[in-house]
Amino acid sequence: MKLSNILEETKDILSKSDINNPLKESKLIISHVLDAGLEIFILKIDKEITSIQKDRIFHLIKRRAKGEPIAYLTNSVNFYKDIFYVNNNVLIPRPETEELIETVLKYIPNKKIKMNILDIGIGSGIILACLLKELPNAFGIGTDISLKALKVACKNLNNLDIMKRSKLINSNWSAATKNNIFDIITCNPPYISDKYIKNLCKEVKNYEPLLALKGGINGLDTFKELLPLARNAIKLNGLLALEIGFDQSKTLENILYKNKFILKEVRKDLSNNTRVLIAKPF
Repeated sequence: MKLSNILEETKDILSKSDINNPLKESKLIISHVLDAGLEIFILKIDKEITSIQKDRIFHLIKRRAKGEPIAYLTNSVNFYKDIFYVNNNVLIPRPETEELIETVLKYIPNKKIKMNILDIGIGSGIILACLLKELPNAFGIGTDISLKALKVACKNLNNLDIMKRSKLINSNWSAATKNNIFDIITCNPPYISDKYIKNLCKEVKNYEPLLALKGGINGLDTFKELLPLARNAIKLNGLLALEIGFDQSKTLENILYKNKFILKEVRKDLSNNTRVLIAKPF
Protein backbone atom coordinates (compact mmCIF):
# COMPACT_ATOMS: atom_id res chain seq x y z
CA MET A 1 0.00 0.00 0.00
CA LYS A 2 1.33 3.41 -0.95
CA LEU A 3 1.93 6.23 1.50
CA SER A 4 -0.50 8.46 -0.43
CA ASN A 5 -3.33 5.94 0.02
CA ILE A 6 -2.68 5.50 3.72
CA LEU A 7 -2.60 9.24 4.21
CA GLU A 8 -5.98 9.64 2.52
CA GLU A 9 -7.59 6.80 4.50
CA THR A 10 -6.27 7.91 7.87
CA LYS A 11 -7.28 11.50 7.22
CA ASP A 12 -10.83 10.34 6.47
CA ILE A 13 -10.98 8.30 9.69
CA LEU A 14 -9.93 11.27 11.81
CA SER A 15 -12.19 13.65 9.93
CA LYS A 16 -15.25 11.46 10.63
CA SER A 17 -14.29 11.47 14.32
CA ASP A 18 -14.27 15.30 14.43
CA ILE A 19 -10.54 15.52 15.08
CA ASN A 20 -9.26 19.02 14.39
CA ASN A 21 -6.83 19.26 11.48
CA PRO A 22 -7.07 15.56 10.51
CA LEU A 23 -4.52 15.88 7.70
CA LYS A 24 -1.83 17.29 9.98
CA GLU A 25 -2.48 14.72 12.68
CA SER A 26 -2.44 11.87 10.18
CA LYS A 27 0.93 13.04 8.93
CA LEU A 28 2.31 13.26 12.46
CA ILE A 29 1.23 9.73 13.33
CA ILE A 30 2.40 8.23 10.03
CA SER A 31 5.79 9.97 10.17
CA HIS A 32 6.20 8.78 13.77
CA VAL A 33 5.64 5.14 12.76
CA LEU A 34 7.94 5.49 9.75
CA ASP A 35 10.54 7.34 11.84
CA ALA A 36 10.66 10.01 9.15
CA GLY A 37 10.29 13.77 8.86
CA LEU A 38 7.21 15.43 7.37
CA GLU A 39 9.11 15.99 4.14
CA ILE A 40 8.40 12.34 3.31
CA PHE A 41 4.92 13.44 2.19
CA ILE A 42 6.53 15.62 -0.48
CA LEU A 43 9.57 13.61 -1.46
CA LYS A 44 8.29 10.03 -1.13
CA ILE A 45 4.50 10.20 -1.31
CA ASP A 46 4.45 7.04 -3.49
CA LYS A 47 6.59 5.05 -1.06
CA GLU A 48 5.35 1.51 -0.41
CA ILE A 49 4.44 0.89 3.23
CA THR A 50 4.98 -2.55 4.77
CA SER A 51 2.09 -4.45 6.28
CA ILE A 52 3.64 -4.15 9.74
CA GLN A 53 3.93 -0.38 9.37
CA LYS A 54 0.40 -0.17 8.02
CA ASP A 55 -1.03 -2.12 10.98
CA ARG A 56 0.85 0.10 13.43
CA ILE A 57 -0.37 3.28 11.72
CA PHE A 58 -4.02 2.25 11.75
CA HIS A 59 -3.76 1.04 15.35
CA LEU A 60 -2.62 4.52 16.43
CA ILE A 61 -5.12 6.27 14.18
CA LYS A 62 -8.00 4.36 15.78
CA ARG A 63 -6.78 5.37 19.22
CA ARG A 64 -6.56 8.99 18.09
CA ALA A 65 -10.06 8.79 16.64
CA LYS A 66 -11.34 7.84 20.11
CA GLY A 67 -9.79 11.01 21.51
CA GLU A 68 -6.45 9.86 22.91
CA PRO A 69 -3.99 12.78 22.66
CA ILE A 70 -1.41 12.50 19.92
CA ALA A 71 1.41 13.20 22.38
CA TYR A 72 0.61 9.93 24.16
CA LEU A 73 0.51 8.07 20.86
CA THR A 74 3.93 9.33 19.78
CA ASN A 75 5.31 9.61 23.34
CA SER A 76 6.75 13.00 22.49
CA VAL A 77 6.02 16.70 22.66
CA ASN A 78 7.87 19.83 21.57
CA PHE A 79 8.33 22.19 24.50
CA TYR A 80 10.47 25.30 24.83
CA LYS A 81 13.68 24.33 22.98
CA ASP A 82 13.58 20.53 23.14
CA ILE A 83 11.54 17.40 22.49
CA PHE A 84 10.36 15.62 25.64
CA TYR A 85 9.14 12.10 26.33
CA VAL A 86 5.61 11.84 27.75
CA ASN A 87 3.13 9.09 28.57
CA ASN A 88 -0.24 8.99 30.28
CA ASN A 89 1.34 9.11 33.73
CA VAL A 90 2.10 12.81 33.28
CA LEU A 91 0.32 15.86 31.94
CA ILE A 92 1.10 16.92 28.40
CA PRO A 93 3.16 20.12 28.63
CA ARG A 94 1.32 23.22 27.44
CA PRO A 95 2.83 26.30 25.79
CA GLU A 96 1.53 28.35 28.74
CA THR A 97 4.10 26.73 31.02
CA GLU A 98 6.87 28.21 28.87
CA GLU A 99 5.82 31.56 30.35
CA LEU A 100 6.90 30.31 33.77
CA ILE A 101 10.35 29.35 32.52
CA GLU A 102 10.86 32.63 30.69
CA THR A 103 9.71 34.64 33.70
CA VAL A 104 12.08 32.85 36.08
CA LEU A 105 15.01 33.38 33.72
CA LYS A 106 14.20 37.09 33.54
CA TYR A 107 14.98 37.34 37.26
CA ILE A 108 18.43 35.76 36.84
CA PRO A 109 20.72 38.22 35.01
CA ASN A 110 23.80 36.06 35.58
CA LYS A 111 22.94 32.68 34.08
CA LYS A 112 26.27 31.15 35.17
CA ILE A 113 25.75 31.63 38.89
CA LYS A 114 25.58 28.55 41.14
CA MET A 115 22.13 27.97 42.59
CA ASN A 116 19.75 25.33 43.88
CA ILE A 117 16.38 24.82 42.20
CA LEU A 118 13.41 22.90 43.57
CA ASP A 119 10.60 21.86 41.23
CA ILE A 120 7.64 20.73 43.33
CA GLY A 121 5.43 18.17 41.59
CA ILE A 122 7.93 17.69 38.78
CA GLY A 123 5.69 15.56 36.53
CA SER A 124 7.42 15.06 33.19
CA GLY A 125 10.37 17.17 34.35
CA ILE A 126 10.04 19.84 31.69
CA ILE A 127 10.31 22.88 34.00
CA LEU A 128 13.40 21.68 35.84
CA ALA A 129 15.00 20.38 32.64
CA CYS A 130 14.56 23.66 30.78
CA LEU A 131 15.91 25.71 33.68
CA LEU A 132 18.94 23.47 34.16
CA LYS A 133 19.77 23.71 30.46
CA GLU A 134 19.65 27.52 30.63
CA LEU A 135 21.53 27.66 33.96
CA PRO A 136 24.63 25.46 33.48
CA ASN A 137 25.89 25.72 37.08
CA ALA A 138 22.57 25.12 38.79
CA PHE A 139 21.58 21.97 40.66
CA GLY A 140 17.98 20.84 40.72
CA ILE A 141 15.74 18.67 42.88
CA GLY A 142 12.36 17.48 41.66
CA THR A 143 9.69 15.99 43.90
CA ASP A 144 6.54 14.11 42.99
CA ILE A 145 4.08 11.88 44.82
CA SER A 146 3.87 9.65 41.71
CA LEU A 147 6.69 7.18 41.13
CA LYS A 148 5.49 6.72 37.55
CA ALA A 149 5.82 10.44 36.94
CA LEU A 150 9.33 10.43 38.41
CA LYS A 151 10.34 7.73 35.92
CA VAL A 152 9.24 10.00 33.07
CA ALA A 153 11.14 12.93 34.55
CA CYS A 154 14.24 10.75 34.97
CA LYS A 155 14.06 9.73 31.32
CA ASN A 156 13.86 13.34 30.17
CA LEU A 157 16.68 14.52 32.41
CA ASN A 158 18.85 11.67 31.16
CA ASN A 159 17.95 12.34 27.53
CA LEU A 160 19.14 15.93 27.93
CA ASP A 161 22.26 14.84 29.83
CA ILE A 162 21.44 16.83 32.96
CA MET A 163 20.60 14.01 35.37
CA LYS A 164 24.05 14.47 36.91
CA ARG A 165 22.91 17.90 38.11
CA SER A 166 19.58 16.59 39.39
CA LYS A 167 17.99 14.57 42.13
CA LEU A 168 14.49 13.13 42.17
CA ILE A 169 12.54 12.53 45.38
CA ASN A 170 9.30 10.61 45.84
CA SER A 171 7.44 12.79 48.33
CA ASN A 172 4.37 14.93 48.82
CA TRP A 173 5.30 18.44 47.68
CA SER A 174 8.61 19.44 49.31
CA ALA A 175 8.15 17.54 52.56
CA ALA A 176 11.36 15.53 52.09
CA THR A 177 13.66 18.47 51.30
CA LYS A 178 15.92 20.46 53.59
CA ASN A 179 15.01 23.92 54.83
CA ASN A 180 16.33 27.23 53.52
CA ILE A 181 18.57 25.90 50.75
CA PHE A 182 16.74 26.77 47.52
CA ASP A 183 17.32 29.88 45.44
CA ILE A 184 14.40 29.10 43.13
CA ILE A 185 11.25 27.08 43.75
CA THR A 186 8.91 26.33 40.86
CA CYS A 187 5.60 24.54 40.80
CA ASN A 188 2.83 23.85 38.32
CA PRO A 189 0.37 22.34 40.80
CA PRO A 190 -3.13 20.96 40.28
CA TYR A 191 -5.19 24.17 40.18
CA ILE A 192 -8.40 23.37 38.32
CA SER A 193 -11.47 23.70 40.54
CA ASP A 194 -14.03 20.91 40.77
CA LYS A 195 -16.62 22.94 38.86
CA TYR A 196 -14.31 23.22 35.85
CA ILE A 197 -13.06 19.61 35.84
CA LYS A 198 -16.34 18.31 34.42
CA ASN A 199 -16.10 20.82 31.56
CA LEU A 200 -12.66 19.74 30.40
CA CYS A 201 -12.46 18.37 26.87
CA LYS A 202 -12.55 14.58 26.60
CA GLU A 203 -8.90 14.43 25.52
CA VAL A 204 -7.89 15.85 28.89
CA LYS A 205 -10.61 14.41 31.13
CA ASN A 206 -10.44 10.86 29.77
CA TYR A 207 -6.71 10.46 29.24
CA GLU A 208 -4.56 12.82 31.31
CA PRO A 209 -3.93 12.11 35.04
CA LEU A 210 -6.63 13.95 36.99
CA LEU A 211 -4.43 13.82 40.10
CA ALA A 212 -2.25 16.44 38.42
CA LEU A 213 -5.25 18.65 37.57
CA LYS A 214 -7.74 18.63 40.44
CA GLY A 215 -7.25 21.50 42.85
CA GLY A 216 -10.34 21.06 45.02
CA ILE A 217 -13.53 23.07 45.36
CA ASN A 218 -11.98 26.40 44.35
CA GLY A 219 -8.74 25.12 42.84
CA LEU A 220 -6.67 26.44 45.75
CA ASP A 221 -6.29 23.35 47.95
CA THR A 222 -2.87 22.42 46.63
CA PHE A 223 -1.50 25.95 47.08
CA LYS A 224 -2.56 25.88 50.73
CA GLU A 225 -0.68 22.60 51.18
CA LEU A 226 2.52 23.42 49.33
CA LEU A 227 3.14 27.06 50.30
CA PRO A 228 4.06 26.44 53.98
CA LEU A 229 6.51 23.76 52.86
CA ALA A 230 7.91 25.99 50.12
CA ARG A 231 8.41 28.81 52.64
CA ASN A 232 10.51 26.51 54.83
CA ALA A 233 12.59 25.29 51.88
CA ILE A 234 13.37 28.63 50.21
CA LYS A 235 16.23 31.00 50.98
CA LEU A 236 15.27 34.42 52.32
CA ASN A 237 16.27 36.06 49.03
CA GLY A 238 14.83 33.25 46.93
CA LEU A 239 12.29 33.29 44.12
CA LEU A 240 8.99 31.40 44.00
CA ALA A 241 7.33 30.84 40.61
CA LEU A 242 3.88 29.27 40.33
CA GLU A 243 1.63 28.47 37.42
CA ILE A 244 -1.92 29.42 38.39
CA GLY A 245 -5.49 29.47 37.12
CA PHE A 246 -6.87 32.45 35.23
CA ASP A 247 -9.03 33.63 38.16
CA GLN A 248 -6.79 32.87 41.16
CA SER A 249 -4.23 35.69 41.44
CA LYS A 250 -6.18 37.94 43.84
CA THR A 251 -7.03 35.15 46.27
CA LEU A 252 -3.55 33.68 46.06
CA GLU A 253 -1.98 37.01 46.98
CA ASN A 254 -3.64 36.72 50.40
CA ILE A 255 -2.64 33.06 50.79
CA LEU A 256 0.94 33.95 49.87
CA TYR A 257 1.05 36.73 52.47
CA LYS A 258 -0.23 34.39 55.19
CA ASN A 259 2.71 32.10 54.35
CA LYS A 260 5.23 34.99 54.45
CA PHE A 261 5.54 35.51 50.71
CA ILE A 262 5.05 38.83 49.00
CA LEU A 263 3.72 39.00 45.45
CA LYS A 264 6.18 40.52 42.98
CA GLU A 265 4.64 39.92 39.56
CA VAL A 266 1.68 38.34 37.81
CA ARG A 267 2.23 37.48 34.15
CA LYS A 268 -0.35 36.69 31.49
CA ASP A 269 -0.04 34.04 28.80
CA LEU A 270 -0.50 34.47 25.05
CA SER A 271 -4.27 34.12 25.50
CA ASN A 272 -4.18 37.07 27.92
CA ASN A 273 -5.05 34.86 30.88
CA THR A 274 -3.28 35.26 34.21
CA ARG A 275 -0.84 32.35 34.26
CA VAL A 276 2.40 32.90 36.23
CA LEU A 277 2.80 34.28 39.71
CA ILE A 278 6.18 35.38 41.08
CA ALA A 279 6.70 35.88 44.81
CA LYS A 280 9.53 36.35 47.30
CA PRO A 281 9.74 35.42 50.98
CA PHE A 282 9.84 38.00 53.75
